[in-house]
Amino acid sequence: MLIVLVLQMSFGLIIFLGKAIGVLFTFSPKRIRRTYKGLAERFIKQNFIQTLSNIAMIGVGFGTAALVIVLSLFNGMEQTLTGMFNRHNPELKIIPAEGKSFPYTWSLRNNIENVEGIKAITEIIEDKVLILYNNKQKVVTMKGVSENFALQTQIDTTVVLGTNKLFSNDTRYVLVGSGVYQELGLRLRDSMYPLQFWYPKRKGKASLDPGKAFNKKIIQAGGVFVAEPQFDQATVIVSLKFANSLLNYGNLRTGLEIKTTDEYSAENVKSELKKVLGDDFVIKTRPEQQAQVLRALKIEKFFTYGTFALILGIASFNVFFALAMLSIEKGHDMSILKSMGATNKMIGKIFLFEGSLVALSGAIFGLLSGYIFCFSQEKFKWISTGANNGILDAYPVETRWEDFLIICLTVTTITVFASIIPAKNAMKNAGR
Repeated sequence: MLIVLVLQMSFGLIIFLGKAIGVLFTFSPKRIRRTYKGLAERFIKQNFIQTLSNIAMIGVGFGTAALVIVLSLFNGMEQTLTGMFNRHNPELKIIPAEGKSFPYTWSLRNNIENVEGIKAITEIIEDKVLILYNNKQKVVTMKGVSENFALQTQIDTTVVLGTNKLFSNDTRYVLVGSGVYQELGLRLRDSMYPLQFWYPKRKGKASLDPGKAFNKKIIQAGGVFVAEPQFDQATVIVSLKFANSLLNYGNLRTGLEIKTTDEYSAENVKSELKKVLGDDFVIKTRPEQQAQVLRALKIEKFFTYGTFALILGIASFNVFFALAMLSIEKGHDMSILKSMGATNKMIGKIFLFEGSLVALSGAIFGLLSGYIFCFSQEKFKWISTGANNGILDAYPVETRWEDFLIICLTVTTITVFASIIPAKNAMKNAGR
């Protein structure tokens, strides 16, 4: 829209300069009026409507390109967020339908293992705990996992400092998120000042000493992971035995993470598990585990699309003005066409075709420009986010054919609506 406005102002400036030059180099006032009037009329008849049509086409083109770029950017953000969440989200997650935990019995384990397509089951104990380190404290989510947790997600591949193991030479370690690591100023494998984990006792007598109301365990920080900012800010991963010794959950578990085989899809395994477990459990796939974030992103994408479609509608006013002036200028030509047998409906179709041609030309220009921009950004990453964290160094983009189809339909609809009134006016002028 800004470029269209600049073009319109430039056109007005050209006319103004032409008048100024005429004043400077023509001495007779009568000659000034006659010369300038003739030049202006000739320029308007030959170039003005064509220029206005070109401006309308360029405006539609730039609006289309902006729509392509913005929608592709949202697609890239969705893909990036999905990849980040998949680093720590399992393929399937089983949680109780009611309450915080459930008893994990041998019969329940056997029922789950008998479902075809299951490769591994990871037991989870997850709860909020208080950790202390070197006079600093923070409430975090402690996630206790069984030994096969590395099969479930890519969390072990995201370790950037230290080890990705929870055991080493009979020593227990905790994996901490990068946000926890930075906030507490941790040092890895610090035997002098290990991390202290505090959790309120589930049962016990009341005491005047607040320290006796908590279970306490110490453990060294073994590694730092970078998976997803919100997860990294408040999550630590420990072994299931350590979590159980601190929380005293016994045979209770807060969740189960399921790894499926390559021959079976997560959706098929979920439907079979639903038959076995019934309504006592909720089974979530990866998209369902991050449904709120993806839903918010899609809503934002929809409203952004509506905003840019409105801007595109404003740009289509140039099409309206171009066709309106064309219907006035071509009044004589329309009379000739009518004398040759053309009907008013046929003349209206000509103007609709003219508007559609402007829309098609602008849409093709915009789609190609937007695709080239997105392709170059995806290939060369020349627009940086300014965050040199190794996760999102450049703005992600992803072009999808369905977006191109929606944009084409949007541009065509808006421009055709903008052409209807000038077409009707042309039919009225032709009928006179």
